[in-house]
Amino acid sequence: MRDKGLPLDPEIIWGVRTIDKYTTSANQQLSEGTRRNYRGLLMRISEVLVPDQHPKRTTPLNKKHAAEPYTRGEMAAFRDWAASQLTAAKRDRAMLMLVLCAGAGVRPSEIPLIHHEHVSVDDDGILITVDSETESRDIPLLFEWEEWMTVLLERRPTDESLWGRVNRRTTHNLTSSFTENTYGRPPRADRLRHTWLAHHLTVGIPMKELLRAAGVAKMDHLPQLLEHVAARDEADYRRILRSETTA
Repeated sequence: MRDKGLPLDPEIIWGVRTIDKYTTSANQQLSEGTRRNYRGLLMRISEVLVPDQHPKRTTPLNKKHAAEPYTRGEMAAFRDWAASQLTAAKRDRAMLMLVLCAGAGVRPSEIPLIHHEHVSVDDDGILITVDSETESRDIPLLFEWEEWMTVLLERRPTDESLWGRVNRRTTHNLTSSFTENTYGRPPRADRLRHTWLAHHLTVGIPMKELLRAAGVAKMDHLPQLLEHVAARDEADYRRILRSETTA
């Protein structure tokens, strides 16, 4: 009554709208999980006191979202960003971040795992092997990044990872810590990976193969990523779905 001006009416105090407003606007310093638990407890009380209100949907506390892929123009600008770094070491790391994340969909935390022996060059292109504690997968590098990878293989020392020595306990926030100290406007590694994913969704790679290369069993943000994939024209649409190939 004193703080919110609400009457002492159980249908209002324990109403769905009141609880929803409280859990989505108050206690913002608490985690989503804690506020979700608060709402669950209050809703159980509300179900007993005002059962007629519960068909209504409450506001989600954790909406799924995906980092937006970069455009072709933005990617061209990031090539300039990498080339404009003030030291050779920073130029190499900036180039490697673009090559691995935008060219092979490598997770930011996986970048230090890539050594010279994990990069295979043959007549079919360049293959990147990601060998972590939980999995091993081979990813064909996009053609447009092959020249940069060839340069990096020639320049980087062979006795350490292509990224170089990591003087920290974990690889969490590795790329963001690096880009904070670079010249110009840097990219985000997660958006570079999503740029790689969006590219392959656009060209129509089979989903099973994309999941294999991405190192995931399912793609939680697929609907959000598809928003950035242009629809095919009518002729292409019919040709693809008509598919003359039989099983």
